[in-house]
Amino acid sequence: MLKKWLIQPLIAGLLGGPAFLMAQDVKFDPADVDRGKRLYTSYCARCHGLNMVSSGAGFFDLRQFPADDKKRFVGSVANGIRAMPAWSSQLKPEEIDLLWTYVVGSRKK
Repeated sequence: MLKKWLIQPLIAGLLGGPAFLMAQDVKFDPADVDRGKRLYTSYCARCHGLNMVSSGAGFFDLRQFPADDKKRFVGSVANGIRAMPAWSSQLKPEEIDLLWTYVVGSRKK
């Protein structure tokens, strides 16, 4: 019988490397995911789509954002990137963290 420690890296390699392992290992508080969803609906859904389902009009599909790249997510939200405005003057760092919790924590496992 194959051990879990042997199978997880194999599956991770096939399904996307460290992002797969991180998404599997991190547990998010459902209340924080819900708070993040409310913030997302208020600030992000206009461009990124309701429930992160983008219209495809050049907006990044957040359902595909790498689960192991929180630093990039926080920087993009806080400082803006390409056509996306900076949100650091409207959102506190804790609120950006809640957005991250929603984006990654609401994914189906």
